[in-house]
Amino acid sequence: MRNYITRALYAAVAAGMALTTLGLAGATAPATAATRSLSPPVYDLNRAGYISSGRWFRFVSTTLTIPAATLSVSDGGNMLVVLQNPQLRGAPPAIIFVRPGGGSGSVSWSTGQTLQPFAMSPKVGDEVSVSIYNDQHGHLSFTATDLTNGVTSTGRAKIGNIIYNQALLIANLDARAPAPPADSRLWKVDGTHLTTSTGTHGTLTGPWQTSQMIQTNTGTATGAVVTSPSGLWNGGANFGIWLRALPVAYTQGFAGYADSGGPFRFVGTTMTMPAAQTPQANSGEALISLLHQGGPAPLPDATIQVLPGLGGGPASVSYGTGPAGGTFTVSPKPGDQLRVSIFYDQHGHYSFTATDTTQGTTQTVTLAAPYADSEPLNYAVVTTWFDTRTVAGPPADTQIWQFASSNVTTYSGVHGSILGPWATTQWTAGTSGAVVADTSGLSNAGQDFGVWLRHR
Repeated sequence: MRNYITRALYAAVAAGMALTTLGLAGATAPATAATRSLSPPVYDLNRAGYISSGRWFRFVSTTLTIPAATLSVSDGGNMLVVLQNPQLRGAPPAIIFVRPGGGSGSVSWSTGQTLQPFAMSPKVGDEVSVSIYNDQHGHLSFTATDLTNGVTSTGRAKIGNIIYNQALLIANLDARAPAPPADSRLWKVDGTHLTTSTGTHGTLTGPWQTSQMIQTNTGTATGAVVTSPSGLWNGGANFGIWLRALPVAYTQGFAGYADSGGPFRFVGTTMTMPAAQTPQANSGEALISLLHQGGPAPLPDATIQVLPGLGGGPASVSYGTGPAGGTFTVSPKPGDQLRVSIFYDQHGHYSFTATDTTQGTTQTVTLAAPYADSEPLNYAVVTTWFDTRTVAGPPADTQIWQFASSNVTTYSGVHGSILGPWATTQWTAGTSGAVVADTSGLSNAGQDFGVWLRHR
């Protein structure tokens, strides 16, 4: 059965590669329309929006609609309106900072490390107009007006003779933040205006250079899009900033997540051992894998497989690579926390580890890693396998697995969760019209998720 699942795993990875490529194109497509021709986009690991440059700016203003706080504070999602000059060493930027969810202290200004709150407390849905003005005599004026309830607050700072050559309207976000199940608008930005030191007025599109800033999980054009702006409208004054969904691949039996790129030397996760399922085929087998996709067979792969159909027990946790493998001595019970991991030492060996943290038992097995010296392990997978030939649909949606503390490491030592920094694909067992099993959204900065068997 393990060889059958391995072949299916390679097929799912191959399908995911094609889908991920299409998904990246689709994710950036809404951001191509513009009032005027834009400069090429720039890519960033933590920010998305628009950046205007090439002139000396003395004024920027815009109106923001306060969104609900759908992300954790650590994930960010805050909106920044900025005047800056990155070429002028030591020059402080002028920043207005707006936090989702509203409330006291949610709108503030800064010319350095300390945020100065405006005297206002907007609610979700309020429209807040903000502006920054450089009087060109060494002073900055910051203004925020809650247009919904008519409250205005101001701030003022002395900065000296600084010329700002960039204006940014951007959202900042941790690239590991959970992706939504569908594209979700984070910010609505309206009525943006810029003015140069010579009195030339315009919107984001000029007359000056303007580029989209697109956030990817690598900070490069080849990464998966995390957050990106919509196209501009209303003469270049309006746009939205969208949190993008992960690409979804429909597979014959897998429900989980696959990371691509790397190459990866480590994958690990902690799972809660489920109770025995009736019928047994509905248990779903949990898998973690390191493997290579692309090129002729034979290819390297390493997998740990957990069989919970009878509620754990002896021989329920196994390991293997190619024809070699075996079972661990750990014998988890329903409800036990089971930590499993695979480590490739980059010198021809895999280390497979299983630890029942509830019982305090552990075992590590080392095997040769055939073919891994010539083919990089470019996929790391945390998933489940449901045999769609025998699985029975439950009377109601049922959670089978809960995964937590999932982490991945590259050959070069870059650490991350399922969400990166690398391309991630969500796997769903079934088709878009008939889902057998799928996953919850990622939580805890991309480390945790559940797998659900769906009623059909």
